[in-house]
Amino acid sequence: MYIPAEDSYLLAETVKLYSGENALEIGVGTGIVLDKLCNSFKVVIGTDIHFDSLIFCHNNLSKTVSLVCCDAASALTGKFDLIVSNPPYLPQDNSGTSDPAVYGGLYGYELVLHFVRSSLPLLNIQGKILIVVSNLSDIIQINSLVEPMNLDVRIVGRRKLFFETLYVFEISKKF
Repeated sequence: MYIPAEDSYLLAETVKLYSGENALEIGVGTGIVLDKLCNSFKVVIGTDIHFDSLIFCHNNLSKTVSLVCCDAASALTGKFDLIVSNPPYLPQDNSGTSDPAVYGGLYGYELVLHFVRSSLPLLNIQGKILIVVSNLSDIIQINSLVEPMNLDVRIVGRRKLFFETLYVFEISKKF
């Protein structure tokens, strides 16, 4: 289970700016973002591949939140106004450390793209995806891979730390 850090708090602050009917969080961790979504959305669903995270959220969050154990959004149907995620986004280092809660693949953006691709079929026509990324990943490569998907990307949150800069990307369908 991913313990909240600066990235989680940045996403939790950013989701306060959005509201609507249905929201989904992919990778709920301890549920701090889910908790904020409950204040602005009627239906809130969270997914995580780690069952322990779902049990923790079930025991500590509003019982109105629906929780699903699956990879990204693979078990879901329906449409959402907002889909959010703080996926593992760091590039795999050479130290031999393998923490799946923080490392998003060889270049760091592989899981970010997996979560975006998993979200797209569930996104309402006017819906938004919020996803946390780091400058330690190849942000230019993320943009170049998302662009051909007919998506707009803009930065709606930023937090500079001493060792990295975190961004919240808002992704929406182009019209």
